Amino acid sequence: MSPGQADAAVVRRHLLALDGAVQQLRHHAGRPLSALAADSDTQWAVERGLQLCAQNALDVATHLAASAGRDTPDYASAVDVLGELGVLPTAFAHRFRGVAGFRNVLVHGDLRVELERVHELLNAGLDDFAEFARHVERFLQRS
Repeated sequence: MSPGQADAAVVRRHLLALDGAVQQLRHHAGRPLSALAADSDTQWAVERGLQLCAQNALDVATHLAASAGRDTPDYASAVDVLGELGVLPTAFAHRFRGVAGFRNVLVHGDLRVELERVHELLNAGLDDFAEFARHVERFLQRS
């Protein structure tokens, strides 16, 4: 893709969807792992919510990377590029890039989802999605 201007409206739609999913997930945060394991409906809702968070964040990353003329062979690379471009702080980009692998596990049913990891992201990872959105919004305002 040749470089161009990022479509702020598209990015903001993804950020809005990301925020909506984070807010829904916050209703489930704070419960013990055993409660999540015992309720398959809640487990499904949490996994789906995390998948939506990850997908929206990664769609933003690929859009911004492509708009900058950067080829990204995978989602983790797109997050890395956001660090290189200054959209995300480098240390945050390095930490956040793991969301790409987690998204792949959630999407591809042949891989086993570790409930402990789902619980960890639910209780300690939602703020990373919010932080991602803040960095991207700041970038859009500067551009």
